[in-house]
Amino acid sequence: MTLALNLTEVRTLYQAALDDSDKADELVKTTKGSTQAIYKAYYGAGLAFQAKHSWNPATKLSKASDASTQLNAAVKAAPSDLEVRFLRFAFESSVPSMLNLSEHVAEDKKWILANKNTSHAMWSVMKKFLKGCSALTEAEKKTL
Repeated sequence: MTLALNLTEVRTLYQAALDDSDKADELVKTTKGSTQAIYKAYYGAGLAFQAKHSWNPATKLSKASDASTQLNAAVKAAPSDLEVRFLRFAFESSVPSMLNLSEHVAEDKKWILANKNTSHAMWSVMKKFLKGCSALTEAEKKTL
């Protein structure tokens, strides 16, 4: 399988994992151990979805913390990658603020808005999320 096909599969899993815990588990399994920033970011997103789907508060906290670590490492490795930045933003803007895992929301939002790419393979997914995100103002949403 080529890299593009793997990434396409991972992107599809990401979209399914939002509402399906089995797909979240599959996303984590598929991307675990990868050293490439994009897959590390999707691994972090998978952990975030596992946290979302868990009923156990301790598991939720542990998975969310691990997700944050992975997403931050991915952005550190690829700070100019729109998809990687988006995945961290999507996590941080959705996690409860009391967990103190949202320190990059303003920075990532500014970067994403300044570097949006409407021809990106994931732009429609990104745009849909951003349009519904409370971290963006109505004026910012209109620029999408």
